Amino acid sequence: NLADVAVQVFLLVGVLSSVRVADERHPLGHGRDRYFWSLFAAVGVFGAGILVAFDQALEAASSSGRPGSYAVGYAVLAVTVAMDALAFVVSLSSLRRQAAGRRRSLRHQITESTDPTDATVALASGVQLVGGFLAAGALVFQQRTGSAALDAVASALIGLMLLGVSIFLLQANRQLLLGRGVPPALLREMRAVVAAQPGVLDVPDLFAIVIGPATLVVDGDVTFDDHLDVPAVEAAIAQAAVALRQQWPTVVQLIEVTPNKK
Repeated sequence: NLADVAVQVFLLVGVLSSVRVADERHPLGHGRDRYFWSLFAAVGVFGAGILVAFDQALEAASSSGRPGSYAVGYAVLAVTVAMDALAFVVSLSSLRRQAAGRRRSLRHQITESTDPTDATVALASGVQLVGGFLAAGALVFQQRTGSAALDAVASALIGLMLLGVSIFLLQANRQLLLGRGVPPALLREMRAVVAAQPGVLDVPDLFAIVIGPATLVVDGDVTFDDHLDVPAVEAAIAQAAVALRQQWPTVVQLIEVTPNKK
């Protein structure tokens, strides 16, 4: 539970620090700060799985003594399960809304989202919710049989689940910190929007890099009609940026298209 609190604190710090306005030293904003602190949250999940759950498994496997109070154990588990269930429901509802708004599956939203906060809370609290029920079952078994064997197995399973979640979160945040691109399908849609603008003959190259939870930098090469002068080309570039923002108002912040006139 202490490890879980640390995870939530890291996520909160990341959310608060990432919404700061752009300045001279950070002209594109502080969006990636959320990934930095989310990476620490993933390390916290890893610590909960390795240092806590596996340690509890070893302790339960090597100990034959009974808990000091089963009533206290059940009370702690009840409060923990209730809090984890609340966090899981709230984060899952947010993920479902985001997935519906982007017309994608919940699984796709978790794996492709540019904001790891909700996914971190949903996955970690989901595992802990399952772990709470496993721990409760193990406690019932120990109370009836006097054996802590099931407690050791439950703790090991919880550790393995947390380990799997932490590896996924570490990899996801690593990709975002390195400047992950957008899915090919989305990039094709963006290219089609730019290609549809008046005066644009072709879009040989276009890419988009994630720089924040709701911010992309879009760049590329565009072939314009030979009859366009420089002001007309600049106007076409501006219109392409407007068209992209209209299509993806929450993700497109900037477009810098390099004219490539034939």
